[in-house]
Amino acid sequence: MSDLARYFDVTGCRPDGAPSADALARLQLAHMLAFPFENLNPLSGNRVLLDLPALVDKFTARRGGYCFEQNLLYRQALQSLGFRTTPLLARVRANVPEDVVTPRTHMLLLVDVDGERLISDTGFGKMTPTAPLRLVPDVVQQTPHGRYRLVQVGDMGAPAQWGAPSGEYRLEAEIDGTWAALYQFDLRPHWQPDFEMSNWYVSTHPASHFTRDLIAVRTVATGRHVLHNTRYSLYGPDTIFERRELTSGPELMQLLESTFDLAAERVPGLAAKLDAIAARDPASAS
Repeated sequence: MSDLARYFDVTGCRPDGAPSADALARLQLAHMLAFPFENLNPLSGNRVLLDLPALVDKFTARRGGYCFEQNLLYRQALQSLGFRTTPLLARVRANVPEDVVTPRTHMLLLVDVDGERLISDTGFGKMTPTAPLRLVPDVVQQTPHGRYRLVQVGDMGAPAQWGAPSGEYRLEAEIDGTWAALYQFDLRPHWQPDFEMSNWYVSTHPASHFTRDLIAVRTVATGRHVLHNTRYSLYGPDTIFERRELTSGPELMQLLESTFDLAAERVPGLAAKLDAIAARDPASAS
Protein backbone atom coordinates (compact mmCIF):
# COMPACT_ATOMS: atom_id res chain seq x y z
CA MET A 1 0.00 0.00 0.00
CA SER A 2 1.39 3.43 -0.97
CA ASP A 3 2.04 6.18 1.56
CA LEU A 4 -1.03 8.22 0.63
CA ALA A 5 -3.21 5.12 0.30
CA ARG A 6 -2.46 4.47 3.98
CA TYR A 7 -3.40 8.08 4.77
CA PHE A 8 -6.73 7.86 2.95
CA ASP A 9 -7.42 4.50 4.59
CA VAL A 10 -7.28 6.21 8.00
CA THR A 11 -9.30 9.31 7.05
CA GLY A 12 -11.91 7.27 5.19
CA CYS A 13 -12.38 10.12 2.71
CA ARG A 14 -11.12 10.06 -0.88
CA PRO A 15 -13.60 11.90 -3.12
CA ASP A 16 -13.90 10.89 -6.77
CA GLY A 17 -14.12 13.35 -9.62
CA ALA A 18 -12.63 16.76 -10.21
CA PRO A 19 -11.50 18.95 -7.30
CA SER A 20 -14.33 21.01 -5.81
CA ALA A 21 -14.97 23.23 -2.81
CA ASP A 22 -17.35 20.62 -1.42
CA ALA A 23 -14.72 17.88 -1.71
CA LEU A 24 -12.15 20.15 -0.05
CA ALA A 25 -14.49 20.73 2.89
CA ARG A 26 -15.03 16.99 3.32
CA LEU A 27 -11.30 16.29 3.12
CA GLN A 28 -10.41 18.96 5.68
CA LEU A 29 -12.97 17.80 8.22
CA ALA A 30 -12.06 14.13 7.70
CA HIS A 31 -8.38 14.90 8.28
CA MET A 32 -9.11 16.78 11.48
CA LEU A 33 -11.42 14.09 12.84
CA ALA A 34 -8.77 11.45 12.14
CA PHE A 35 -5.58 13.08 13.41
CA PRO A 36 -5.11 14.89 16.74
CA PHE A 37 -3.05 18.03 17.08
CA GLU A 38 -0.16 17.25 19.45
CA ASN A 39 3.44 18.13 20.30
CA LEU A 40 4.64 14.95 21.99
CA ASN A 41 7.85 14.76 19.93
CA PRO A 42 9.26 18.25 20.58
CA LEU A 43 8.09 18.10 24.19
CA SER A 44 10.03 14.89 24.81
CA GLY A 45 13.10 15.91 22.79
CA ASN A 46 12.38 13.74 19.74
CA ARG A 47 12.89 15.06 16.21
CA VAL A 48 9.99 16.34 14.13
CA LEU A 49 10.44 14.98 10.59
CA LEU A 50 8.65 16.55 7.63
CA ASP A 51 9.24 14.11 4.76
CA LEU A 52 6.18 12.28 3.45
CA PRO A 53 7.16 8.70 4.44
CA ALA A 54 7.92 9.81 8.01
CA LEU A 55 4.68 11.77 8.26
CA VAL A 56 2.57 8.88 6.98
CA ASP A 57 4.32 6.39 9.26
CA LYS A 58 3.65 8.62 12.26
CA PHE A 59 0.08 9.65 11.48
CA THR A 60 -1.08 6.14 10.63
CA ALA A 61 0.32 4.78 13.91
CA ARG A 62 -2.09 6.58 16.28
CA ARG A 63 -0.18 9.83 16.31
CA GLY A 64 -0.73 13.39 15.10
CA GLY A 65 1.39 16.51 15.01
CA TYR A 66 1.46 20.26 14.79
CA CYS A 67 1.01 22.66 11.86
CA PHE A 68 3.97 21.73 9.68
CA GLU A 69 3.28 18.03 9.99
CA GLN A 70 -0.49 18.34 9.64
CA ASN A 71 -0.56 20.71 6.68
CA LEU A 72 2.36 19.22 4.74
CA LEU A 73 0.72 15.79 4.88
CA TYR A 74 -2.69 17.27 4.09
CA ARG A 75 -1.22 19.20 1.14
CA GLN A 76 0.28 16.01 -0.32
CA ALA A 77 -3.14 14.37 -0.10
CA LEU A 78 -4.83 17.33 -1.79
CA GLN A 79 -2.27 17.47 -4.58
CA SER A 80 -2.69 13.76 -5.27
CA LEU A 81 -6.37 14.50 -5.96
CA GLY A 82 -5.60 17.38 -8.32
CA PHE A 83 -6.09 20.36 -6.01
CA ARG A 84 -4.01 23.47 -6.70
CA THR A 85 -2.42 24.48 -3.40
CA THR A 86 -0.03 27.23 -2.32
CA PRO A 87 1.72 26.84 1.05
CA LEU A 88 1.84 29.99 3.19
CA LEU A 89 3.50 31.04 6.45
CA ALA A 90 1.76 33.10 9.13
CA ARG A 91 2.67 35.02 12.26
CA VAL A 92 0.77 33.80 15.32
CA ARG A 93 -1.27 36.66 16.87
CA ALA A 94 -3.27 34.76 19.50
CA ASN A 95 -2.67 36.33 22.93
CA VAL A 96 0.06 38.58 21.49
CA PRO A 97 0.12 42.38 22.06
CA GLU A 98 -0.54 44.37 18.89
CA ASP A 99 2.88 46.05 18.94
CA VAL A 100 4.82 42.77 19.18
CA VAL A 101 6.06 41.31 15.87
CA THR A 102 6.17 37.52 15.93
CA PRO A 103 8.10 35.22 13.55
CA ARG A 104 6.42 33.27 10.77
CA THR A 105 5.96 29.95 12.54
CA HIS A 106 2.54 28.74 11.38
CA MET A 107 1.86 26.96 8.10
CA LEU A 108 -1.45 27.05 6.22
CA LEU A 109 -2.65 26.45 2.67
CA LEU A 110 -4.22 28.61 -0.01
CA VAL A 111 -6.36 26.49 -2.34
CA ASP A 112 -7.70 27.64 -5.72
CA VAL A 113 -10.85 25.68 -6.62
CA ASP A 114 -14.21 26.34 -8.29
CA GLY A 115 -13.08 29.85 -9.21
CA GLU A 116 -12.50 30.77 -5.56
CA ARG A 117 -9.49 31.18 -3.31
CA LEU A 118 -9.87 29.36 0.00
CA ILE A 119 -7.78 29.13 3.14
CA SER A 120 -7.52 25.54 4.33
CA ASP A 121 -5.70 24.80 7.60
CA THR A 122 -5.64 21.62 9.69
CA GLY A 123 -3.02 22.60 12.27
CA PHE A 124 -3.79 25.51 14.60
CA GLY A 125 -4.68 23.55 17.71
CA LYS A 126 -7.96 24.10 19.49
CA MET A 127 -8.94 27.06 17.29
CA THR A 128 -8.33 25.45 13.88
CA PRO A 129 -11.23 26.10 11.48
CA THR A 130 -12.79 22.76 10.56
CA ALA A 131 -13.86 23.99 7.11
CA PRO A 132 -12.14 25.98 4.36
CA LEU A 133 -12.61 29.75 4.53
CA ARG A 134 -13.16 31.95 1.49
CA LEU A 135 -10.41 34.53 1.08
CA VAL A 136 -12.88 37.38 1.44
CA PRO A 137 -12.40 40.05 4.14
CA ASP A 138 -15.00 41.11 6.69
CA VAL A 139 -17.40 38.22 6.05
CA VAL A 140 -18.38 35.98 8.97
CA GLN A 141 -17.97 32.34 7.94
CA GLN A 142 -19.60 29.47 9.82
CA THR A 143 -17.75 26.17 10.27
CA PRO A 144 -18.83 22.98 12.08
CA HIS A 145 -16.90 24.19 15.13
CA GLY A 146 -17.37 27.94 15.26
CA ARG A 147 -17.44 31.25 13.40
CA TYR A 148 -14.44 32.90 11.77
CA ARG A 149 -13.62 35.94 9.68
CA LEU A 150 -10.68 37.33 7.73
CA VAL A 151 -9.72 40.97 8.20
CA GLN A 152 -7.42 42.78 5.76
CA VAL A 153 -4.70 44.64 7.65
CA GLY A 154 -1.38 46.42 7.07
CA ASP A 155 2.04 44.83 7.12
CA MET A 156 3.64 43.88 10.43
CA GLY A 157 6.03 46.84 10.34
CA ALA A 158 8.05 45.53 7.38
CA PRO A 159 10.40 48.15 5.86
CA ALA A 160 9.49 49.22 2.32
CA GLN A 161 12.81 47.93 0.96
CA TRP A 162 11.81 44.39 1.90
CA GLY A 163 9.28 44.44 -0.92
CA ALA A 164 6.46 43.30 1.37
CA PRO A 165 2.90 43.17 0.00
CA SER A 166 0.74 46.20 0.66
CA GLY A 167 -1.55 44.27 2.97
CA GLU A 168 -2.02 41.09 4.94
CA TYR A 169 -4.92 39.04 6.24
CA ARG A 170 -5.65 38.37 9.90
CA LEU A 171 -7.72 35.33 10.82
CA GLU A 172 -10.06 35.89 13.76
CA ALA A 173 -12.35 33.54 15.68
CA GLU A 174 -15.49 34.44 17.59
CA ILE A 175 -14.98 33.48 21.24
CA ASP A 176 -17.75 34.24 23.73
CA GLY A 177 -19.15 36.92 21.42
CA THR A 178 -15.80 38.66 20.91
CA TRP A 179 -13.50 38.47 17.90
CA ALA A 180 -10.01 37.23 18.79
CA ALA A 181 -6.97 37.31 16.50
CA LEU A 182 -5.41 33.94 15.64
CA TYR A 183 -2.74 34.59 13.02
CA GLN A 184 -1.73 36.98 10.25
CA PHE A 185 -0.42 36.13 6.78
CA ASP A 186 0.19 37.37 3.26
CA LEU A 187 -0.10 35.40 0.02
CA ARG A 188 3.62 34.99 -0.66
CA PRO A 189 4.33 31.28 -1.35
CA HIS A 190 6.73 29.39 0.91
CA TRP A 191 8.42 26.07 0.32
CA GLN A 192 9.94 23.07 2.07
CA PRO A 193 13.21 24.77 3.15
CA ASP A 194 11.18 27.56 4.77
CA PHE A 195 9.14 25.03 6.73
CA GLU A 196 12.24 23.07 7.73
CA MET A 197 13.75 26.25 9.21
CA SER A 198 10.59 27.27 11.08
CA ASN A 199 10.01 23.70 12.22
CA TRP A 200 13.53 23.48 13.63
CA TYR A 201 12.97 26.65 15.63
CA VAL A 202 9.60 25.72 17.15
CA SER A 203 10.64 22.13 17.87
CA THR A 204 14.01 22.86 19.52
CA HIS A 205 14.18 26.44 20.83
CA PRO A 206 13.89 26.56 24.64
CA ALA A 207 11.53 29.55 24.39
CA SER A 208 9.10 27.67 22.14
CA HIS A 209 5.95 26.58 23.96
CA PHE A 210 6.08 23.34 21.97
CA THR A 211 9.24 22.34 23.87
CA ARG A 212 7.86 23.40 27.28
CA ASP A 213 4.13 22.73 27.38
CA LEU A 214 1.99 19.67 26.75
CA ILE A 215 -0.60 20.40 24.07
CA ALA A 216 -3.11 17.96 22.60
CA VAL A 217 -6.37 18.59 20.76
CA ARG A 218 -8.74 15.98 19.40
CA THR A 219 -11.58 17.21 17.21
CA VAL A 220 -14.83 15.24 17.34
CA ALA A 221 -18.14 15.89 15.63
CA THR A 222 -19.64 17.59 18.69
CA GLY A 223 -16.64 19.61 19.89
CA ARG A 224 -12.99 19.34 20.87
CA HIS A 225 -11.01 17.61 23.62
CA VAL A 226 -8.18 19.93 24.73
CA LEU A 227 -5.24 19.21 27.03
CA HIS A 228 -2.87 22.03 28.02
CA ASN A 229 -0.31 20.79 30.50
CA THR A 230 -2.44 19.45 33.38
CA ARG A 231 -5.74 21.09 32.42
CA TYR A 232 -8.22 19.01 30.40
CA SER A 233 -11.28 20.65 28.81
CA LEU A 234 -14.08 19.39 26.60
CA TYR A 235 -15.45 22.18 24.44
CA GLY A 236 -18.82 22.12 22.72
CA PRO A 237 -20.01 24.55 20.03
CA ASP A 238 -21.03 27.21 22.56
CA THR A 239 -19.96 25.98 25.97
CA ILE A 240 -17.42 24.01 28.02
CA PHE A 241 -18.88 20.61 28.88
CA GLU A 242 -16.10 19.57 31.25
CA ARG A 243 -12.93 20.96 32.81
CA ARG A 244 -10.61 19.31 35.31
CA GLU A 245 -7.01 19.24 36.50
CA LEU A 246 -4.88 16.12 36.30
CA THR A 247 -2.36 15.49 39.05
CA SER A 248 0.16 12.88 37.91
CA GLY A 249 2.22 11.79 34.95
CA PRO A 250 0.52 8.39 34.68
CA GLU A 251 -2.87 10.10 34.71
CA LEU A 252 -1.78 12.36 31.83
CA MET A 253 -0.43 9.36 29.92
CA GLN A 254 -3.69 7.47 30.35
CA LEU A 255 -5.71 10.45 29.12
CA LEU A 256 -3.52 10.81 26.03
CA GLU A 257 -3.91 7.11 25.26
CA SER A 258 -7.67 6.96 25.80
CA THR A 259 -9.45 10.27 25.23
CA PHE A 260 -6.98 11.50 22.60
CA ASP A 261 -6.34 8.05 21.09
CA LEU A 262 -2.60 8.71 20.92
CA ALA A 263 0.10 6.05 21.13
CA ALA A 264 1.76 8.14 23.83
CA GLU A 265 3.34 5.24 25.70
CA ARG A 266 5.57 4.55 22.68
CA VAL A 267 7.15 8.03 22.68
CA PRO A 268 10.71 7.87 24.11
CA GLY A 269 11.22 10.14 27.08
CA LEU A 270 7.60 11.26 27.31
CA ALA A 271 6.75 9.58 30.63
CA ALA A 272 9.47 11.51 32.47
CA LYS A 273 8.37 14.76 30.84
CA LEU A 274 4.76 14.18 31.91
CA ASP A 275 5.91 13.52 35.48
CA ALA A 276 7.75 16.85 35.45
CA ILE A 277 4.74 18.73 34.07
CA ALA A 278 2.44 17.19 36.67
CA ALA A 279 4.83 18.29 39.41
CA ARG A 280 4.45 21.95 38.45
CA ASP A 281 2.14 24.32 40.28
CA PRO A 282 -1.25 23.80 38.55
CA ALA A 283 -1.63 27.57 38.31
CA SER A 284 1.42 27.72 36.04
CA ALA A 285 -0.08 25.08 33.76
CA SER A 286 -3.34 26.87 33.11
